[in-house]
Amino acid sequence: MNWINNEQQEGEKSYPFARWMSWLFLAASILLLVYTYYRSEIVFLGVRGYFYFKYYLIELIGILFWGIVLRLGGEIRANIVTMAISLVVGLYLVEGTLTVFRLGLPQQRLQLPVKHGVVEYDERTKLEVIEDLVANGVDAVPAPTGLSFIRIIGTNKENIDHLFPLGGVSNKTAVHDNESGKRMVYKSDRHGFNNPDSQWDSQTIEWMLIGDSFTHGDSVQPGQEIAGQIRSITRTDAISLGIAAFGPLLEYAVLVEYGKTLAPKKVLWIYCEVNDLIDLNREKQNLLLMRYMEDEFSQNLINRQKEIDAMLVQAQLQAQEKMLVKSRWMRLFAIRNSIGFDRLDVDYDVDVDDLLFANILTKAKARVEAWGGKIYFVYLPQYERYITKVNSHDMYLKKSEVINVVKGLDIPVIDIHQEIFANHPDPLALFPYRLDGHYTADGYREVTKAIIEKIKD
Repeated sequence: MNWINNEQQEGEKSYPFARWMSWLFLAASILLLVYTYYRSEIVFLGVRGYFYFKYYLIELIGILFWGIVLRLGGEIRANIVTMAISLVVGLYLVEGTLTVFRLGLPQQRLQLPVKHGVVEYDERTKLEVIEDLVANGVDAVPAPTGLSFIRIIGTNKENIDHLFPLGGVSNKTAVHDNESGKRMVYKSDRHGFNNPDSQWDSQTIEWMLIGDSFTHGDSVQPGQEIAGQIRSITRTDAISLGIAAFGPLLEYAVLVEYGKTLAPKKVLWIYCEVNDLIDLNREKQNLLLMRYMEDEFSQNLINRQKEIDAMLVQAQLQAQEKMLVKSRWMRLFAIRNSIGFDRLDVDYDVDVDDLLFANILTKAKARVEAWGGKIYFVYLPQYERYITKVNSHDMYLKKSEVINVVKGLDIPVIDIHQEIFANHPDPLALFPYRLDGHYTADGYREVTKAIIEKIKD
């Protein structure tokens, strides 16, 4: 026994670097587990467990693996550490190459179509676009998202009386994502939304749109989103109050704050099947947002834009974006996008039976009808429906259950899957470069025409 212990000790002395590197890899696995918990449970408030499950699994295996390696003989441990270091160095060399040559962008996962000639693609990051605009004298800021608002406020009880913004910084050039080759850039209106500011001066608003990124107009240029297409086709006034990453509770809050003042004849409640109910699970943890379920509650945001602007600027959203961009290489962002590691091909569960969802729609309908308007529920399908095998389109993401809840409240439903995508000869053509994301300008136009025709009928 002493002979074996002496041999192990000699082995330790022969390979001290391998021993310390094993401890380092073990510590890294533990830190990554803590970081994943932070992202999953604090940043996303526990509602994206389906997304982070694989990361939890990888990191737990890493902890177990390096714990075992530390108990192996020195030479075996040294060989394993050598292979691990080679793998890590190799991954970051690949990551660096993909980053330098912009090969890891989600939109460039496949070769861009060239049958119509050279495709121009703006390869700059959001921060680079903002910095270039500022250098040219343009007052540019990141476009707002619902998640950024929740991060600012948090979920603590002491924040229940704090200001919670529902629009972006007013009268600024807002910079958002790039899915179609050209980054989405628009001039925000007086309340920080994606509209021509003159719409707020209209005395007869015909249309108001409530929703998330699809309503916001992600992936297309100003005027090509649903509200812009409505204005173009019908020659009537339309205001979009859509913000990326909004769920039903934030959407109802927007209706409370801005709806009565506008008193539109038609309100389109635009539902995104991929994340609306997931977003609701996050939103309902915020005590201030839950106060919108009280009949008389309002923050009077329509008259507090100066406070909203000051709050959002102080939050230094640009600094947060800068930190995100700088940390992408550490997270092997380009490699993960190139191999589709974070892509979800599963029909994950959503909580349609949540009484809060039905309660929100009930209250929304009552408010709209109180000023003499009519509310319509527009169901938007996501990309995954058409790239994966779907056994039943009605059952996918519990579509029929969602629609039954809405119809049970006597709210008219416009099913865009049924109206457009189900009968389209090539539904993927309505997504930029046939990749996962939002709709193309043609896609938004088809959706808009279907909405107008259904309401006319």
